[in-house]
Amino acid sequence: MLNKLFLLLTSITYIYLGGWAMLYPLSYVELIGITISSDVGSSEIRSAVGGINLLVGLFSFYTIFKKKYEELFFKILLFIISGILIGRIVTLIYGEFTSAFLIYFTVFELIYFTFLIIAIRKKKRKLF
Repeated sequence: MLNKLFLLLTSITYIYLGGWAMLYPLSYVELIGITISSDVGSSEIRSAVGGINLLVGLFSFYTIFKKKYEELFFKILLFIISGILIGRIVTLIYGEFTSAFLIYFTVFELIYFTFLIIAIRKKKRKLF
């Protein structure tokens, strides 16, 4: 049941963020503190941020109803979150970790990372 709740919250969060970045890239980047200076920048936010987040959210939603994909989804999301956390560590090393926004999202990502590690380990212990 906890996994289903996690999947529901993940789908809502990622569909929202992905849709927002895809449909309204200028307001999305304004909130996170970056700027778009060309159509290429707008396209990158729509595709790399919006598209990936939207698909993560849709796959999460699909997985609520198809339990056989749960472990695969958890591993994919762990891979994505791990990459983001590596970027956060590099940001910290360079002394640019100064925003409340970064702290909020890093805490969010650490919670997700921890949950995913625990959930994947629990799945490995089940025999049937």
